[in-house]
Amino acid sequence: MTLSCHLLIPARTLTFISMLGVTGLVGCQSIDSNTFIPIIAKAPKPVDTDERIITFPQSEDNEYIGSWKLPELPVESLNRFDWKLVRWIDNEDVVTYIDSHGYVGGNTVPPLMLDVRPSNLVFKYDCQRYSLHHDGYHDYTYSSYGVTTTTPASCLINDTQAASDVSDYLTQLFPKYGRGRFNLKVISTPTQPSPKPSSFLNKTTSKKSIPYELALNAQDKQFIFEGTPKKLQSISGLPISYEFLKIYRWRLVSAVDSDNKAIIEISRPGFPVIAYFGYPMYNGEHEAGFSSDCNGVGGPYILTPDNILLIGSGAQSMMGCGPKREAAEDKIRELEQLSKSQLTLQQLSNTNVDNPSLPYYLLTQKLDTGETLIWKNEKTVTR
Repeated sequence: MTLSCHLLIPARTLTFISMLGVTGLVGCQSIDSNTFIPIIAKAPKPVDTDERIITFPQSEDNEYIGSWKLPELPVESLNRFDWKLVRWIDNEDVVTYIDSHGYVGGNTVPPLMLDVRPSNLVFKYDCQRYSLHHDGYHDYTYSSYGVTTTTPASCLINDTQAASDVSDYLTQLFPKYGRGRFNLKVISTPTQPSPKPSSFLNKTTSKKSIPYELALNAQDKQFIFEGTPKKLQSISGLPISYEFLKIYRWRLVSAVDSDNKAIIEISRPGFPVIAYFGYPMYNGEHEAGFSSDCNGVGGPYILTPDNILLIGSGAQSMMGCGPKREAAEDKIRELEQLSKSQLTLQQLSNTNVDNPSLPYYLLTQKLDTGETLIWKNEKTVTR
């Protein structure tokens, strides 16, 4: 018999949640062992935490991967992969393997995915999103500041109970306000299982090798994610790079919401909003900053090869600047911190007679929350 933690849970939900080791969330009842058959095996000790160099195999698909010095893993590199949960190890070193393609009863359970971003981790289950904000990087560990669950407008999730259970579990695993500490480690490729006969092909096929895996260590558990390089989207417009963004400061010239209506707080001519990449306030190469001549908001950022902009969060001052200016910075903080957006760059004819040598660029930022911001380049002013 296996204990379930819910009174009425579909078999496919029970399988996934039980694989994560969720217990005691609501109340337990007995489930017939024919309904749920976990795969459990003795695992090796969790990976050691000693700093070392791991060099990943090179290929045309992952030529940008060189060597990563652990445990200082570059977020920019980790973000280039889709990470899928494939097993987890409990505090007694027992491993549970997770296979989202072959559960009892023929049901397929969506895998739990992980996206590594600046200042936050985004877990994905079906079309549900769970954002974990973290801070306080110290001694190779992070401090969690709570999990936020987001349901996109287009999300028609197949199993709302499972999505809710994942939310509850992540909230327990990563407590609010810095009480939950965790770290990330790249680990060596484990020995692959022996090939198994395929009933579909009626012949033996070998499982595709896993070139690298990511371990998330939280509380007394270790969650192992298999990495697959993300498929790059086709891009339009001119190429964009860190170096290019840093050359100029960028003035906001248009801001509309998902209904194409002006965002009033940051559309007032007397209170311009300026963006910097390589923000002087933080003296960081990959720090984005936004200001309406008040406190300034921003954080670390990464730019993907297909011009996706991902921004984290950073510290800021608390100076009073008047209601309209503060409203502008509050709004830009709401839009930009912990955001994901698509950038497009175009060059127009320069009509500025006062500075004819300055190229005229427009940088369009389409946020995944639906807003569209357009920035015009200006000569960088030393601050």
